[in-house]
Amino acid sequence: MKILVTGSEGSLMQAVIPGLQAQGHEVVGVDNFFRYGHIERKRNYELIEGDLADEAFVRKIMTKDVDGVIQAAARIFGVSGFHTYPADILSRDVTLHQNILWAAKELGTVKRIVYISSSMVYERCETAPSREEDVEDMRIPSTDYGLSKLMGERLSRAFKQQFGMDFTVWRPFNIITPFERSEGEPGISHVFADFVERLIVRNEFPLKVIGDGEQIRCFTWIDDIASAIAKYSFDERTKNETFNLGNPEPMTMTELAKLIFEAGKRKGVIPADRKLTFEHLPTYSDDVRLRIPAVDKAERLLGWKPTVSTAESIDRCVDQAVAAMVKA
Repeated sequence: MKILVTGSEGSLMQAVIPGLQAQGHEVVGVDNFFRYGHIERKRNYELIEGDLADEAFVRKIMTKDVDGVIQAAARIFGVSGFHTYPADILSRDVTLHQNILWAAKELGTVKRIVYISSSMVYERCETAPSREEDVEDMRIPSTDYGLSKLMGERLSRAFKQQFGMDFTVWRPFNIITPFERSEGEPGISHVFADFVERLIVRNEFPLKVIGDGEQIRCFTWIDDIASAIAKYSFDERTKNETFNLGNPEPMTMTELAKLIFEAGKRKGVIPADRKLTFEHLPTYSDDVRLRIPAVDKAERLLGWKPTVSTAESIDRCVDQAVAAMVKA
């Protein structure tokens, strides 16, 4: 198949693309580099640079030889970013997804649109662990990011209902990657990247934490998520289905910080006599207190389950950060 991968230059799709190619698929990437600017890297796939919120651009790149789309393009931030860029997130992310869906519908040759959603659709879910079907009876998400993802899912289902366009929806939970950059203000990037940067690279104490640090999340190694997306996105078993992808290993933010802190000590970048202290920043009224995935559907239907623990993920990211410091 020839697969159009949007948001191709982000860390998740960079982990997905090799898996697609290993299965014999041809990949065409699309990205606008809005977050970090243009990235120079070696690519063994065609890259098209442009803005998917531009309807004319989408119609131009959606050609008849495109068999499937993995729609991963989005304005992705941490909790502070959701509140800093709500209009960008809600307006642009919904617009670009519907542009892709309409262009695919008009072509009539695209076999499936794969939508990369988010665990943020469960913001107001009152059950834990959260199951795929829990969204049906849940109040809508409070943040515009969570709402944009829920709207993307509903658009996918609506195009199936009205036009017969097949879809797959993936809901990743708190991806850990050594390649996300931390930004100046806490919470613009994801918490894992923030903590690694502040503890390992900057030795910044006290560590700034949004709220009381007792929020619970489940952190999932990027390659575990990517393997499922690459292998099963166009599988018959995932057609018109939604799947959680996550590591159901609950952890508070302070526990996460302690694991990173201790890894830094073991690797000699944090002094042995240093104590971990926290500076608690104001929180947001809609910051989720508890988010844990139920992943039995993916295991039952696909045989997929996470393979890397949070502790091992931390070691890998700290190793990467230390290596980058030595190289610099």
